[in-house]
Amino acid sequence: MRFPEFIGNSIFKKLMFLIFVVASVPIGFSLIYFIYLGNGEAQSADSNLSLVYYGLFLLTILAAALGAYVFSKKISRPITHFIESAREIARGNFSHKVSVESRDEIGRLAKIFNYMTTELRRLDEMNLNKIINEKNKTETILRNIADGVIVTDPENRILLINSVAERWFGITVTNVEDKPCEEFVRDRKLIQFIQDISSNGERNSENIEVTLKPNDGFTEVVLQARAARILSEKDDLVGVVTVLRDITREKEIDRMKTELVSMVAHELRSPLTCISGFSELLLDDTINREQSEEYASIILKETNRLSELINKFLDISKIESGRSQVQRTPVDLKMLIEKVVDFNGQLAEKKKIAVKLETPQEVSLIQADRDMMEQVFLNLFSNAVKYSPENANVTIRIHENDDEMTVEVEDTGYGISEKALPHIFDKFYRITDNEEVSEVTGSGLGLSLVKQIIEIHGGKIKVQSKLGEGSNFIVTLPKADQILEEQPEEELVL
Repeated sequence: MRFPEFIGNSIFKKLMFLIFVVASVPIGFSLIYFIYLGNGEAQSADSNLSLVYYGLFLLTILAAALGAYVFSKKISRPITHFIESAREIARGNFSHKVSVESRDEIGRLAKIFNYMTTELRRLDEMNLNKIINEKNKTETILRNIADGVIVTDPENRILLINSVAERWFGITVTNVEDKPCEEFVRDRKLIQFIQDISSNGERNSENIEVTLKPNDGFTEVVLQARAARILSEKDDLVGVVTVLRDITREKEIDRMKTELVSMVAHELRSPLTCISGFSELLLDDTINREQSEEYASIILKETNRLSELINKFLDISKIESGRSQVQRTPVDLKMLIEKVVDFNGQLAEKKKIAVKLETPQEVSLIQADRDMMEQVFLNLFSNAVKYSPENANVTIRIHENDDEMTVEVEDTGYGISEKALPHIFDKFYRITDNEEVSEVTGSGLGLSLVKQIIEIHGGKIKVQSKLGEGSNFIVTLPKADQILEEQPEEELVL
């Protein structure tokens, strides 16, 4: 076979021959030799065979390079996916998965990687739920404890405030979160206290007292503040938690105790001085019988006064300690109150106070301790008279419904101020903000004792009053049949 005449020099001819040989390999799987017979020059078989080997070598290199490229792509592509997925997981995106579907080692690695991702996501959700549950539990505890709690960050911004503190400061957590504490806490002493704890390095503080002035209808509140630093594992400051305890009641009790000591000293000293003085006079042989009787009468009166004061202390102590025995018997309140008024009406007559009873002809019975009930209405009646000016009126009403008896003791006396009303039944409390009643003697125990007696009988007592317009004490007691239905007949021991 001959090549066309237009083919040039021998090198090009050899290359063309090489091309033909290469083309012949995939067809017949054997070497086909093309001999160029041009210019009368023949190519030897060995020379042509060398060219074939060179061509095969070059082809092998190209095939290897192509195979290496394809193989590297096949390997590098899933590795790239692994890298991208690892970055997503590092960002916290545990839903990202490697999409490799081959069944070789890369595919198995992808399945293991995706399983690991699923487990990490499950653990992350578990940890997240645990953190959320702990956060909710902590917030629930903080928001429902009786003390006020304020949590601030190192820059003194509010992170958390519970409902008690919100009420005291007149704010809500949604309005103050991440805002400076000093914008909302209306006490400079407390703000400085929190800042000092944040900056001085001490883990806990000593207690301080702060007084919040009345705000938005709230009365003055005395708080005891204690703060502690919140530290990380590396002892870095995370924030400060401040606990505020309302000690208003305790301060009031301390004040009343102080007044009680003074009052008891006065109440005891006066009759004792009187008894001592008149006893000395009785020893004087120069006094006549009439003077002796007068002095003895004064001594008896002061002794009774001492006895009454001591008995009130004892009665309250017994009730509070549970040692008071209630001897329940059927009691006619109408007859009992009439007896109280008859036996103790001298003071009312002396002050020209009109006493009026408004009762039905017959009333139902109550199941009560008769002596205790006499004590209740004696206290209420005597208070109505003592705390009324001359020519005032005292009205006692009795009315009932199917279940209860109600007794009202109303006067047109001095009345009780709005400030004093919430404390009127407190032990040792005496009205001090009304000059008209400041001279009235008393222990401050009577109404407290009345309230306790009424309550152990299953009843209630309340007061309606305005300063200068008088007071109305309303006692509600269950009827005898209601008591018998609810309690056994045996003696009630508290």
